[in-house]
Amino acid sequence: MYAIQDAKIRRLTEVDGLSCAEVEVQPGNAGDPSLLVYVASNQPGNELQVVRIVRNHSDRAIDWYNNNMHTAFEDATETAFENSEGITAEEDKAQFQSNLFAFGLLGPTLQRYLVGQG
Repeated sequence: MYAIQDAKIRRLTEVDGLSCAEVEVQPGNAGDPSLLVYVASNQPGNELQVVRIVRNHSDRAIDWYNNNMHTAFEDATETAFENSEGITAEEDKAQFQSNLFAFGLLGPTLQRYLVGQG
């Protein structure tokens, strides 16, 4: 399970035609990569959902310019929850999503930014 140390909204953007919020997630476990998680509001229920996950393997010491055009960024949308032990990938993704939206005021803030933008 991916532990969340910090999560903050970086910007609003578009992914595959959806209005999304790009959320930077810092890991709580040593060795886990930071993530860029793209969150959208689905219709018609206006529930938040993770639509893309990008692993950030960059090193702040040498990648200080936050250049997402190099190989430090890896699309992990389909593979992020494959190696979960004891639970299915779907259950692990649901737990991660629940923990992310419950982190601080992130869930209500995302709702405010994303609901009604469809």
